Amino acid sequence: MAPAVAACGGGGALERPPDPYGPKVARCIAAPRNLGDAAQDAMLALPAGMAVLGSTETERSQARFDFGASGGKLFAEEAPSRRAHVKAFRIDRTPVTQAAYAEFVGACGVIPPDTEALAEERWNELRARFSIPYDRARIDRYVWPGARPPAERAKHPIVLVSQDDAGFYCAWRGGRLPDEIEWERASRGVQGNIYPWGNRWDPFRANTRMKKIFDTTEVGSFPKARSVEGIDDMAGNVYEWTSTPWPGSNTDYVAKGNGWDGQGGYGRGAAKLRFHAELRNVNLGFRCAADTR
Repeated sequence: MAPAVAACGGGGALERPPDPYGPKVARCIAAPRNLGDAAQDAMLALPAGMAVLGSTETERSQARFDFGASGGKLFAEEAPSRRAHVKAFRIDRTPVTQAAYAEFVGACGVIPPDTEALAEERWNELRARFSIPYDRARIDRYVWPGARPPAERAKHPIVLVSQDDAGFYCAWRGGRLPDEIEWERASRGVQGNIYPWGNRWDPFRANTRMKKIFDTTEVGSFPKARSVEGIDDMAGNVYEWTSTPWPGSNTDYVAKGNGWDGQGGYGRGAAKLRFHAELRNVNLGFRCAADTR
């Protein structure tokens, strides 16, 4: 079975919609910030240097096997294996949490993923547009009752946010979304691991379909899935937005990682998915990056 949102890309020649917040968020981003601990998750500084990127046909063939019986045509869009220089940057050790995103909502008046924004009619429109398999009742536990998330999900990754929402949040923190290359470098480490922990798929290391949790978990809950440099949740829990447009599209972006409902093959540093910028789903979040100080 393909990832639940793997088929959501393909916006073609559609134009991106105007910024729904106008200048409001821009003013908030430019204003001085007094961030609490939740919005200042530790970032890891990664040095400049050569990195292993892309995949070989042998690696893609193994990834299709790891995915399962329906993986026969997956991963063909991956870049070829190569070594390339990647500049120094910083990246979050975990996906952005619900609590961290709530600080942004409170500070800038951004529309949260709440019961009003994701009312049944609106969600059904998104489902139809992007072929999302989950009905409104299935996503109810992820939807905020108001301006803050449910208390029991404060340390879970934020989900149900668009690519713009993710980018605005990172800018408010003084950073940005990682691009596709930075995300891959962070996942693979200096040695170029295929998965964050090594070169073989292990279905029980990360929060994916095989763990049968079928939900997000608190970030950093799977230390055996941690990269060798100490970065969590790059092969499970949620897929993650990047700042890299999908080649040839003005509406779609590259996403990386693996979700709680995902299968093998995804979660490799080289793997990627195509998502429309307006997509919101319960298995899609993000982390932030920044230039080195």
